[in-house]
Amino acid sequence: MQEYFSKIKITVLQIVVVGIIICISAYNTGYVWCIPGFILGTFTSILYFLLMCYRIYKSADMPAQQALSYMKLGWVLRLSFIVMMLLISLRVPIINFGASVIGMFTLQMVMLLNALVLITKSFLVTSPKKD
Repeated sequence: MQEYFSKIKITVLQIVVVGIIICISAYNTGYVWCIPGFILGTFTSILYFLLMCYRIYKSADMPAQQALSYMKLGWVLRLSFIVMMLLISLRVPIINFGASVIGMFTLQMVMLLNALVLITKSFLVTSPKKD
């Protein structure tokens, strides 16, 4: 279980780093008005990931049928959370809706980059030659 929590910490740190890099890039290119929305989206992405990890952790000790219903309820709660954040980004004038949507995909960007690194490492490992 220690490894599970360490992977969660690493993933959250990666999301924060990607978010900071994109915010710095937006600032340097003159898209300062996008930064509040992107920060809201990145924050939503982090909370979504943590809620999902909490549900997985709690369901690990449950019987299969109870864990299934627990995860289904968690999916509805996470979806409601995303809709609530999107409504906030539509109502608050300083927050750009498009930037907040892009920020919510930060988790998916990190997961894609992790998958690319894993696949690249698997191709670089030399396999023993067959004679």
